Amino acid sequence: MRSVWEDFNGTRRELIKKELAVARARQAEVVAYWNRHKITVMDRWDNRTRGRGEVTVADIPEVAALWHQDNLVHPENVSATAQRRGEVSPYMWQCPLAFGHEPWPAWPKDRIQKGAGCPECRRLTRLADLPTLATQYRGQRPASDITHASHERVPWICRTWGVDPSTGVWQPVEHCFEAVVKERALQGDGCLVCAGYVIDDTNSLFTWFPEIADELDAPDLDPRRLPTSQHNISRKHVAEAGNRGVYATLSWRCRHGHGWEATVLNRVQGTGCGKCSTSGISKEQVRLVAELAGLIDLVPPESRDPRLPAGAPDFASHRLTVTPEHKPAHWRYKDVEVDAVFHLPHGVRVGLEYDGAFHHSTRQRDRRQYENDKGLVLVAAGLLDLLIHVRIGDLPEMEAPHALIVAVPERAAAYQQAGAVASALSARVPWGVPGLDAYLTGGTARHQAAADAYITAVWGELRPPRRKPKKAGPPTPRRLSPTAPHTDSLLSAVSGPYRNPEKPDEIVRDYRCDCGNPEIFTAVQSQVASGNTRSCGCLATQARQRPRPAVSKAETHAVRTWAQQRAIAIGGSGRVPDQVTASFRLDRAGRDDLLGPDGLLDEARVREWAVSAGRQLGARGRVTGELWLGYSTKELAAGPQIKATPDPLVGR
Repeated sequence: MRSVWEDFNGTRRELIKKELAVARARQAEVVAYWNRHKITVMDRWDNRTRGRGEVTVADIPEVAALWHQDNLVHPENVSATAQRRGEVSPYMWQCPLAFGHEPWPAWPKDRIQKGAGCPECRRLTRLADLPTLATQYRGQRPASDITHASHERVPWICRTWGVDPSTGVWQPVEHCFEAVVKERALQGDGCLVCAGYVIDDTNSLFTWFPEIADELDAPDLDPRRLPTSQHNISRKHVAEAGNRGVYATLSWRCRHGHGWEATVLNRVQGTGCGKCSTSGISKEQVRLVAELAGLIDLVPPESRDPRLPAGAPDFASHRLTVTPEHKPAHWRYKDVEVDAVFHLPHGVRVGLEYDGAFHHSTRQRDRRQYENDKGLVLVAAGLLDLLIHVRIGDLPEMEAPHALIVAVPERAAAYQQAGAVASALSARVPWGVPGLDAYLTGGTARHQAAADAYITAVWGELRPPRRKPKKAGPPTPRRLSPTAPHTDSLLSAVSGPYRNPEKPDEIVRDYRCDCGNPEIFTAVQSQVASGNTRSCGCLATQARQRPRPAVSKAETHAVRTWAQQRAIAIGGSGRVPDQVTASFRLDRAGRDDLLGPDGLLDEARVREWAVSAGRQLGARGRVTGELWLGYSTKELAAGPQIKATPDPLVGR
């Protein structure tokens, strides 16, 4: 939708530039006229033959010619130096140019000694002189009373096409906004709503992302007036931001009461509540932690997830803060996250890391060094006594003597993973897992109901629904690019390409025909470029009005008989094709050497003759009936072709 808006405004911008160029050219001619008038009048005053007080307005004919007829005195009775400071002149003058300007007051001294002209001509170009821009003007004053360079802020309306987000259907919409006339006429500013500077119901956050608008935690902000892509604050507010940076962050609150700050663009691109996010946890990890929690004591996180029902265990990860004295110099991490923390007998504290293939393979980056450093730091800081790494699938080997590495198959069940981890932990700490033997003897998982309750509360569903194949969306409209008319075309473009509002897939353009037709002709650009449309219709009219070569009824009857004898297919009635008539004439004259195997005159031969003789072909290079009969007439006038007979004596 934004691309379509950009194309619409780009087309209007080009039209306004052309209209402004025409208006400026007219303004330049008017300014040149008054400059010549000024030079002439001042030259007459400098070359006067009488004294200053003796010269009247009538002595300067260029000025006297503009004396308004409603003045109460005649120019012969008014001094050329008449002027009273601070008073409005009682003498009126009429603009000689046919623009309909109202008479203006001026003192004769200013008109003669300074060469002052019509003040309206100095600001001749009006908003009404730019029709493309004037159609969008919605102010109270007439467009003819506002100059194109006015600093006045006036209302505008932009009629375009928008998408209904609920149905995906295109529909006509109107954008209402205010802008300075000069910025639109001289600086080329388009619709402020299309550009996203003004927000309404077609481009607001509430319209396109109502679920995000519901999470806005700023009572003084209206989501109906917020954009969908705001990220940085404006330049004039950078100094006011202080130490907060240059990001336009807003306050948000999820349905579970978690608050955070993010920009509108962050939210639209998928950033949500960090506490409700499941990006750092997987369902397989939850099932493993639930099984291990039945064997050893699980340490719950500091803050319980409000999404969980009463009595359900919390399997969320833990965020551990490392003190500065234990943090390595090359670390930029303030907090360290582990997937689970357990308490073993005798006060031993064990952490669990679930290393899946997505985040811990070396295809994106190698995290082994960081994981090794994390285990050392957590143990040195006294936060953990041991860190267990559960490596899923075919991951690269990890060398960490201080940690416990447990490798399990990629598709191992939760019972198999928990058994492998508990067995490895029991081998490292013999008294760490008291009920291990009974658990392994059972052969099945025991605590998946608790895992299912947590998954349902956090993810909203136990298993994701089966993905349906996505339907092919509407094709993205290609950008408009002008193409030149065909070389044989009489059309010349007078506008840029634009989409047909009734058929958006069709790109049209305005043309003017060289036949002298003053009307603007709108046609499909591809048809004009290929040559299917070559004029405003004048060529087709000329072709219909051009008389066809006369063929008598007797010759037509003879041609039909000749064609039937040679099995040449022709119509049952009406005029015989001109190709068949021309072939008949050549055959009767003994010029069968010009005919092909099918008994007809070759079209390529006639076309080659027409091009060399400068004869005009039909549409798309078609050989017309006039060319068929003209070629046969030319060959018959040349006489029969005499073949040379070899001399039997030559070569002896």
